[in-house]
Amino acid sequence: AGKSLVGVTAACTVRKRCLVLGNSSVSVEQWKAQFKMWSTIDDSQICRFTSDAKDKPIGCSVAISTYSMLGHTTKRSWEAERVMEWMRSQEWGLIILDEVHTIPAKMFRRVLTIVQAHCKLGLTATLVREDDKIVDLNFLIGPKLFEANWMELQNNGYIAKVQCAEVSLSSIPVPELCGA
Repeated sequence: AGKSLVGVTAACTVRKRCLVLGNSSVSVEQWKAQFKMWSTIDDSQICRFTSDAKDKPIGCSVAISTYSMLGHTTKRSWEAERVMEWMRSQEWGLIILDEVHTIPAKMFRRVLTIVQAHCKLGLTATLVREDDKIVDLNFLIGPKLFEANWMELQNNGYIAKVQCAEVSLSSIPVPELCGA
């Protein structure tokens, strides 16, 4: 329901160097595409730092990486270590934390100590965890500022209508169910 649009809009509003962190290389590529879709940023100003893509950060206004790349503690390649030094040395105007509910995990806490940012924006569609660490988000990044009502989003056509169905398999013999 528009998480990436909120993030891109925040980055454009702040107009300072921005670091976006996600959970996977796929999310890094998605964020890059969203910045290109929703802003006028030139491709050369976006750099990615993943195991597959290590763009040179020269002239970079928006850096996109994963929590695991920044939280990595074992030996890195020379090239990856140079990028990490650059990321640590930057004064980020904004850090966007995608899927922020994963942040309280130990590695993600480490990431927040590696980079310095004036402003932190956490985004998630599900502010839920199975442990009690969700309350740590207040300390790590600040309080929740906005929560959209899913029924309102559904009624306004922003998300698909939820359809629930119960399927009982007890009347189907097991061999038929397994395709035997």
